[in-house]
Amino acid sequence: MRGSRSGFLKTHKKVEILFHLFHGGKISSMVDALENRAVVELHKFLWEKTVEFGIKIRGKNFNRKEITRKMTPTAVYQKKHACSEHPYYCKGTHCININPKCAREKIKEHVDVMAESIWEYINSDD
Repeated sequence: MRGSRSGFLKTHKKVEILFHLFHGGKISSMVDALENRAVVELHKFLWEKTVEFGIKIRGKNFNRKEITRKMTPTAVYQKKHACSEHPYYCKGTHCININPKCAREKIKEHVDVMAESIWEYINSDD
């Protein structure tokens, strides 16, 4: 059934994300056009690609903290947005269904940080 897969990040969208990424576009600009579940999957897809690039470029020297240190810590993000939810909901992107506007903003920040990290890996001399 065609409708039963709505919300998934389809292959053509993944290709579009990569195209956008490699042509210098902001990945966060794609978030608003996606359904909630696809936004979460975009985040997951880009995280996987960022880690792949990090490992290929840095090898054993790759550390995920290279990426996450550039992101606003969950506690700081929640305080800034006066959020009283358990931090797990924010970290696990479960909040996309509770407060989609807030979750999308956090995901936008994350995907831009990840895209920036990929560009750094591609352009590094290591």
